[in-house]
Amino acid sequence: MHLPLGKHSPDITLGLVSASRNCFPRALSQERTERLVKAAASAGITLVTPLGECAIIETKAHATEAARQLKSKAVDAVVFFLGNFSPEIEDAVFLKEFGGYAMILAAAEESGSSLLQKRGDALCGLLSAALAVEKRGLSQKIHLPEAPVVSAEEGVKEIQHFIQIMKVVKGARNATLGLFGPRPRDFETCNYNLASVNSIGIEIEELGLFDLENEVRQIKEQGGSPTIAAEMKTAVPGVPNDAEFVSRLSIYEKAILNFRERLKLSGAASQCWSEQELALKHVPCFINGRLADKGFPIACENDCYSLIAELLGQYASDKTVTVLDINHSIPKDLHASLKDYPLEDMVGMFHCGNTAKSLLKNPEMKHQVIMKRLMEPDTPPDITRGTLEGQIAGSPITVLQVHGVGDKLRAYIAEGHFLDLDPKTFGCTGTAYIPGFRRFYRHVLIGRFHHHAGVAFTHCGAAIFDALKLLGVAEIYTPLPSCVPYPGENVFRNGLTPRK
Repeated sequence: MHLPLGKHSPDITLGLVSASRNCFPRALSQERTERLVKAAASAGITLVTPLGECAIIETKAHATEAARQLKSKAVDAVVFFLGNFSPEIEDAVFLKEFGGYAMILAAAEESGSSLLQKRGDALCGLLSAALAVEKRGLSQKIHLPEAPVVSAEEGVKEIQHFIQIMKVVKGARNATLGLFGPRPRDFETCNYNLASVNSIGIEIEELGLFDLENEVRQIKEQGGSPTIAAEMKTAVPGVPNDAEFVSRLSIYEKAILNFRERLKLSGAASQCWSEQELALKHVPCFINGRLADKGFPIACENDCYSLIAELLGQYASDKTVTVLDINHSIPKDLHASLKDYPLEDMVGMFHCGNTAKSLLKNPEMKHQVIMKRLMEPDTPPDITRGTLEGQIAGSPITVLQVHGVGDKLRAYIAEGHFLDLDPKTFGCTGTAYIPGFRRFYRHVLIGRFHHHAGVAFTHCGAAIFDALKLLGVAEIYTPLPSCVPYPGENVFRNGLTPRK
């Protein structure tokens, strides 16, 4: 979604409508709805409700009018609340007429002393409503929580989760990505299938490296971008005292921003490695990190799938994200604290220097070590300058990726955290602990996903998981408990069989 710079996720306007079966007291549904709305308001959540009798649906006319009102108020999604058993046919009519995304909640019974006169029969009503929805082919836009029968307080927590889900769904459904190709030859796995991307609603603007070069040339001819250049000089330590080089960086950033505004882009992926360096005379990493900090992530190696993963993580976390390699194993002597962790579930996550300074300890501009070996082996670094390096700060993380499978997407999600210790290597690098990583890597990642991963800096896997389901992604992989084997796993080698 094209957001203002500095904003990381879309706003969500959420509606709420209730239902009441005609043989149950309407007042029961009304009382429970008022408690839910009041509890939501106390949590800072404003719910848009229909006006008049249709605020509690009992008839088809109510259902149609409630849907009309909520659509006219441009709500993004709706909470459909079964205040009592609810009229299953009318439930389905509303959801069909509304046509958008909805979460279904049902009211839990409140007291043993009120079961005689104020029993709502939520378990029974929800079964009927859900089946009515399923029979009409509406389930693909319905979010049903893990525990959908709720008190008012529990309902607020589910509403907060649903808002987080809808930020991801709305962001993805309205996203346009700018890809400055082609994919570098040495990164064959960073390919993408356009139909698989379109399957979740994302659009693509395919651009060439020459488009970027032409934009850079025009900006240079117009006098460059002195305002951005002045800001860059003091952004981080290590920026060279070289006005001509800083001008290269600032003009490139201005070119990316021009494309962002012109095409209303949500994110971008640059060619990099290594034609871009030869053409534009710098690595793009520092600029990638700067723009990611402003809510405009840029993936490396023209990696469309990783850019999608970054955006999903950004919308779910409402924070800056990055893309990193699942890169290297961790030696046991790296740090004394590692004695408390299973080394097999540790992973060194790295990239050349694209991670935003807000996510790094002691960020500093440097040059790309591997590129210099190849491109400037016998001279001081010039065109390989521009990385942003440092230790990735200790933080909770959600690691995720998508990849094409035919004309659809598959995905994985895992949670863990970066340890606050020196990774003792170059690049923007961190030491991550991801519980169950060794088995997950062997039995899920290998052969299904490539080496990059989007990284969000909160635990937001639950929202991403539910959002991917609403976006139509059928294959979603997560780490399994240690007692549950993966398909094809050799349980005799991995100690999953009982032994004397």
